Amino acid sequence: MKTEYELLTAPYMDELLDNLRKFVAIDSVRDPDTMDKDNPCGKGVTEALKFFEELAKKDGFDVTNYGNKIVEANIGSGEKNITIMAHADVVPEGTGWDQDPFEVVEKDGVLTGRGVADDKGPLLACYYALKALKDNGKLGDYQVRFLVGGAEETTSEGMMHYFYELKKKQPTLGFSPDSSFPLIFAEKGIFGFLVTDSFKMDNVYSIKGGVASNSVIEKCVVEMAKDEKFVSYVSELYGKDVEASEVDGKCVLTFTGVAAHGSIPWVGKNAAMMAIKALGDYYDNPNLKLFAEKYSGTRGEGIKANMHNDEMYDNSLNLGLFSYENGELKATINFRFINSTTFEEIKAIIEENSKPFKTTFGGCSPLLYFPKDSTLVSTLLKAYIDETGDVDAVPLSTGGGTYAKEAENVVAYGMEFDGWDSKMHSAGEQIKIEHIEKGMAIYARAIVELGKKL
Repeated sequence: MKTEYELLTAPYMDELLDNLRKFVAIDSVRDPDTMDKDNPCGKGVTEALKFFEELAKKDGFDVTNYGNKIVEANIGSGEKNITIMAHADVVPEGTGWDQDPFEVVEKDGVLTGRGVADDKGPLLACYYALKALKDNGKLGDYQVRFLVGGAEETTSEGMMHYFYELKKKQPTLGFSPDSSFPLIFAEKGIFGFLVTDSFKMDNVYSIKGGVASNSVIEKCVVEMAKDEKFVSYVSELYGKDVEASEVDGKCVLTFTGVAAHGSIPWVGKNAAMMAIKALGDYYDNPNLKLFAEKYSGTRGEGIKANMHNDEMYDNSLNLGLFSYENGELKATINFRFINSTTFEEIKAIIEENSKPFKTTFGGCSPLLYFPKDSTLVSTLLKAYIDETGDVDAVPLSTGGGTYAKEAENVVAYGMEFDGWDSKMHSAGEQIKIEHIEKGMAIYARAIVELGKKL
């Protein structure tokens, strides 16, 4: 038997799927090459934001586009608000797809395509949940703001602009449909750091791998002098995961790993680290061997930055970008830490134990933590349980970073269900149609229940 909220949202499913296909068809990777004053995140992101802007206007929301950084769709008014925060940008498509990544392909009730799970599918599920409530007079005397940003995967500049430059009102209660159900009560702190070194390898001209710091490197290409014995060595070591060719008199080796989200690098297989270890060991290169020793541990073991507790589990270390060219090594590391430490403490540990490599640190996305018995967490958890019947559901912690960190009183809430691998940030990103249907109903109930708390 369908729930009240499943019956309420079901009529919107066909329109949602039609718009999801159109939405995914927009390549909305943040693109510095097409950035200008009218396209601060690149033309693709602008197109995606305008897609949502026009959709929300057509459906009768009060819509404002803030410089193609963020789009706000409003309904209702009042001092208190429910704020929903989602994003229209996606990570680069990477390699390994057996389809056009910017096309939604349906098979056996599963949709694949870049953005179907992160975050265009959940965004639209939440949007149509809100539309269903609006159309059927189910909202109370409060404001609901639906915020769609354009650079969540990189800088979060849209939300920063909205809350800290424009100084818009903070959420009274809110959520971001950009993680896992039942909900996320804690998110690790996240920062990046650059590792550099200078040394010569006479037989290696370049090493290049990675598309984003928050993804495990799937492809790494080495250009080097011809060396049949080394080719035999890596072929025996990695089998089909390395391919050799000759280009302009050079030997070109392509190492293939397994992409994964940067928050769970132990799930993937880092192609750059495969190349680094092979080159370092075969040629007995001390710089590469030391780099592998320090940074191959995906929990920070090599630089003594590994920590664990039963609430947030482990720190994580992901080598996301790597290059060696003209004698210069550059590596971008994405690091995430639990609530057993602080940014300053873990930074000092990494800096000391990375020596003799030079490290340069960027800013930190702070750790997020809400008590499990807080109004926000308990209300959202109850809405999930009431809609699914999953009475054993408990709040989760994650290494993923969401928009929840960019505002007050917000947690990540769905839309990946337990036992399902959406392949976020990887080839073959996917979502079940039945999960979209159930997600809509959960979001509709959650909005109503949060409204009762205002």
